[in-house]
Amino acid sequence: MPRPGGFGVLSTGERLVVALILNRPDWLAQMDYTIAEAIERVGPEWVRMIPAAAKQFERDRRQAAYEAAEAARQAKLTQATGDQADGDVVDFDASLVTWGDAPGYRDVALTFDLRPIGEPQRLTIRAELRLRPEDGETIVRQITKVHRSAWEGEGPIDAKPGEKRPHWIGGAA
Repeated sequence: MPRPGGFGVLSTGERLVVALILNRPDWLAQMDYTIAEAIERVGPEWVRMIPAAAKQFERDRRQAAYEAAEAARQAKLTQATGDQADGDVVDFDASLVTWGDAPGYRDVALTFDLRPIGEPQRLTIRAELRLRPEDGETIVRQITKVHRSAWEGEGPIDAKPGEKRPHWIGGAA
């Protein structure tokens, strides 16, 4: 049941309709009604309206949840980007979390945890990047080029002790 006084001045029939619309048999039980008794009590006119009201309530609930999640996402993004002007670049440290694709399609979704570089609180934003097919070759070519260049001569400055040149970048080992 809603908190004490939560139903306000609703009649018993109206309370039953609310419990049916919200799919709350526990509220019906607290009012000492079964579903069948509640349906009989509210009558056929109200019963016909319950499915549409329940669908509208669910749409409104989902919309409110979406809006709350979007507001939280926007607040987190604003916190991460601060007073950045349009066109400014925000540098992030990115850690790959997961990836996904759909068989037969060329686009790829990569999920990263992003942390603004230089931020003391180390705020983390989980972001999914959807890469377009026309960008895939350019991205792969650039990453391969950077790794090949870093492995020339003595190897990368940031190589871990004992780390070997990866086979995927091709070229001499």
